Amino acid sequence: ETFQPTRCRRAGPTQAIDAAMGAEETLQATVDALKAQVEKNEKAMDTFYLLFAASLVFLMQAGFALLAAGSIRMKSVKNILLKSLMDACAGGIIWYLFGFGVAFHQGEGGNGFIGTSGFNYALSGVDDTSGASYGAEWAFFFFQYAFAAAAATITSGAVAERCTLTGYLAYVMLIVGLLYPVVVHWVWDPNGFLSAFNPEPPGPFKKLPGMIDFAGSGVVHLTGGVCAFMGALTIRPRLGRFVGDETLFAGQSSSLQVLGTFLLWFGWYGFNPGSTLAITPAGFARDAARAAVTTTLAAASGATTGLLLKRGLPSQLGGVPMWDLAATCNSLLGGLVSITAGCSTVDVWASIVIGLVGAIVYHVASCTMRKLKIDDPLDAFAVHGACGLWGCIAVGLFCTEEYSYSPHADSTLYAKRGKVDCGIFYGGSGLLLATQIVGPIFIILWAGGLSLALFGSLKALGLLRISVEVEQKGLDSSKHGGSAYPNVDAALKSLEEWSSSAPPSPERFGKVGSKV
Repeated sequence: ETFQPTRCRRAGPTQAIDAAMGAEETLQATVDALKAQVEKNEKAMDTFYLLFAASLVFLMQAGFALLAAGSIRMKSVKNILLKSLMDACAGGIIWYLFGFGVAFHQGEGGNGFIGTSGFNYALSGVDDTSGASYGAEWAFFFFQYAFAAAAATITSGAVAERCTLTGYLAYVMLIVGLLYPVVVHWVWDPNGFLSAFNPEPPGPFKKLPGMIDFAGSGVVHLTGGVCAFMGALTIRPRLGRFVGDETLFAGQSSSLQVLGTFLLWFGWYGFNPGSTLAITPAGFARDAARAAVTTTLAAASGATTGLLLKRGLPSQLGGVPMWDLAATCNSLLGGLVSITAGCSTVDVWASIVIGLVGAIVYHVASCTMRKLKIDDPLDAFAVHGACGLWGCIAVGLFCTEEYSYSPHADSTLYAKRGKVDCGIFYGGSGLLLATQIVGPIFIILWAGGLSLALFGSLKALGLLRISVEVEQKGLDSSKHGGSAYPNVDAALKSLEEWSSSAPPSPERFGKVGSKV
C-alpha cells in the first residue's frame, strides 16, 4: 500500500498550545461556575439552618405555655395561656418596630450602648431584590425575635395569677422594645462595650476581653430573671400564700409541667447550637454539634442532681420526703440555662459539672425566695436569673483556649497577649473571669433598675395588680368567660352543693344486711 505522509501529519506546536489554552480556559470557566454555585448553595444552606434553629426556639413558646399552665392553679390557666400567646404576638410587633434596631447597629458610627442606625428599625434598610442576600437578613431577624419573645415570657410566670393585662402589656413593651435589646447590643453587637466581637471597646473596657455569652445565659436568662424578681417583689404574693397550707398553691397539672419541660429542652437545641448563626463556615458545624452534646449533658446532670438533692436534704434545707417532679423539671431547666453561655467553649465533662452546680444554685435560690416570702409561681428567678448568673461565671472557670473567641483578634489586648484568654481552670489570666462577673453586674443594674421603676410606677397608679375579688374568683371566670376546664368546674360545683346539703337518712338505703 502506498505511504500517505499527509495522513500521519501532526498538528504543529502553535496549534497544540492553542488547543491546550482553550481547554484550560474551558476548565477554568467550569471551575469558576462550580465555585459560584457552591457559594450560593452554602449561603442558602446557612439561611435554612438559621430558619430551622429559629423555629426550634420559637417552639419554646409552646413549652413555656404548657409549663406555666401546669405550674399555677386551675382558676387562672386561660389567663396565663393568653399572656404566653401575646408574648409572641405583641412582642413580635414591638421587636419589629423598635427592638431589633435597638439591639443591632448597621453601618458606621455605632456606639457601645445602643443601636442608632435606622437600618433595622422596622427592617427599613433590608433589601432582598438584588438576589445577593439569600434571605440571611430575614432569617437573622426571625432568630433574634424568637430570643426576644423568650426573654419576655420569663417574667410573666413570676407574676402569674395576679397581674393585670395592662401591667402585662406595659412590661412586654419595655422588655422587648428597650430593656432586653440594649443588653443584646452590649454583648452581641460588634459595637457593644461588652462584646467579644468588638476590636476596640471604649474606655476602661479595653483592658478586659469581651464577654463570652454564646447563646444567652446572661443576655436572655439573667435579664429575664432579674425582671421576674422585680415583678414578683413589687406585686407581692398571691392571697393566702405563705400564711397557710402550701399545697393549696401547688401546680394544677404535672402532665403539662413535664410536657412543657420536654418542649423547652427540645427547643434548646435551636437556642444553643443555632447560635453559631450558620453551619458552612469552617468550625461552625463542629461548634454546633459540640453545643448539642454539652446542652444534653448539662440538662441530664441538672435533673439528676435536683432529684437527689430535693429528696436527700433535710426539711430545714429545703428537702422533702418524696421524689419531687416539679423540682426535677426546674433543675433540668436550670442546667440548660447554666450551660447556655459556654455551650460551645467548654469541654464535655465540664458541662456535666456546670449542670450539677446549676441544680444546686436553683435549689438555693428557690429556697431563698420562699424564705423571703417572694411569690414566684414558676421559680422564674431561680431558674433563669440565678442559673443565668452562674452560667456566665462558669465560662470564666471552664472555657478552654482551643474554643475561646475572646479577646477579639484585632484588639489591643490580643496583640499584647498574642492569644485568646480562657478559664482559670485552664490557665487563663483571670481577665476573662473578671469580664464574666462585670458583665452580669451591668445587666443586673440595668434590668433591675428599669424593671423596678416600671413595676413601681404601675403599682402606684393601681395598674399592676388585679382586685381582691377578681383574684379570689380567679382570672378565668372574671376576665376570660369561664374556666379552662368547664366540665371539671361543673363537677366540683356539684360536689360542693352535695356536700353542703343535709346528709341522707339511713332509712333511705334500708337496714344494713337487708334486701333493698
